[in-house]
Amino acid sequence: MKNKEFDTVQTIRSIRDKNYEETKDMTRQELLEWYRKRGNTAKEYFKKTSKDSKVSN
Repeated sequence: MKNKEFDTVQTIRSIRDKNYEETKDMTRQELLEWYRKRGNTAKEYFKKTSKDSKVSN
């Protein structure tokens, strides 16, 4: 059996748990805004780090 240095399943589970804890008491409108902010943050990150910075809005 291989010795795992990185446990993908555990990492994904912890991300899901964290997101759930952050959003469990949000209204639908708050949740949509939360997704928008995270999406915009990701877009900005990829624009900055991409050699081909033609990421559309």
